[in-house]
Amino acid sequence: MKVTMVSVCSADGKMTRGDDPLVQHWSSKDDFAHFMELINAHKLLVMGRKTFEAVEPHPQPERLRVVLTSTPDDFAAAVIPGQLEFSSAAPRDLVASLEDRGYDSLLLLGGGHVNAAFLQAGLVNELYMTIEPVLFGMGTRMVDGAVPNVQLQLLDTRPLNDTGTLLLHYVVKPPVLDRGASAQ
Repeated sequence: MKVTMVSVCSADGKMTRGDDPLVQHWSSKDDFAHFMELINAHKLLVMGRKTFEAVEPHPQPERLRVVLTSTPDDFAAAVIPGQLEFSSAAPRDLVASLEDRGYDSLLLLGGGHVNAAFLQAGLVNELYMTIEPVLFGMGTRMVDGAVPNVQLQLLDTRPLNDTGTLLLHYVVKPPVLDRGASAQ
């Protein structure tokens, strides 16, 4: 399955402004337009619980949103099969089950722990990252947790507006084996 990660960050790498979870409070309308293009191009969206609670997306019949949470039973009343589902599955298991259901691409909407888990599992194929020209110092990091040495290759850079908002599009390069390791 092709996994595309998308994020908007401050110039110092924060996805939130301090404790405010709503990126709409500080990110540009130009980033939002790009974000909606990506959403509309995908039938499968995966996000973490905090992202879900911050955004409270409306279910849509043509799109499945899967929310990763350690307590999916807490959200049993909100489930709409095929539109809004909750899971505690590990990323590899989740992707395998979604492939079994016929999905071939997934848009990963984060947050930081979910992004890290998918990167740790080696599942992310590409990354769209918008950098907004602001500094917060405090806030949620785009990747919150240890990840392997993930190498990216820049495919495209595009200014989104005159204030300095920049869209970066990367492909995730396959891991390079340690050349110092002995062959067995």
